[in-house]
Amino acid sequence: MSTPEASIDTSESEVRHAALLRQAPLEFARVVYGLSDRSNGRAGTMAAEDVARTVRQGTPVTRERAEQRARAYLPTAGQEHCPRCWVFNGIKSPLLFRETTEDRPESAVCKVCGAEYTTTLD
Repeated sequence: MSTPEASIDTSESEVRHAALLRQAPLEFARVVYGLSDRSNGRAGTMAAEDVARTVRQGTPVTRERAEQRARAYLPTAGQEHCPRCWVFNGIKSPLLFRETTEDRPESAVCKVCGAEYTTTLD
């Protein structure tokens, strides 16, 4: 039989994972927009700059590979990783969680790319 604390932890973990899972398709869209912007001469957009940064790091960016990674994104408890780093680079950069304050909900921050994700479903 589980304790109430264990069920709260599991529930919070499930909410975190659900919130992060919703981000992978958005990061895929970011890749698609970035590739489109670059091919149409709009290299100054944030999405195009994200693609360019990934290419400079030595990782080719393709729509097909980004889609595969977005579909395969699966964070695990205690080893949650950045959806953006995963979809763009295939790298599992760990996320750091920031507690809820009066000004903001709980969030996860990636030290590698600077992305920040809310970990609530509200």
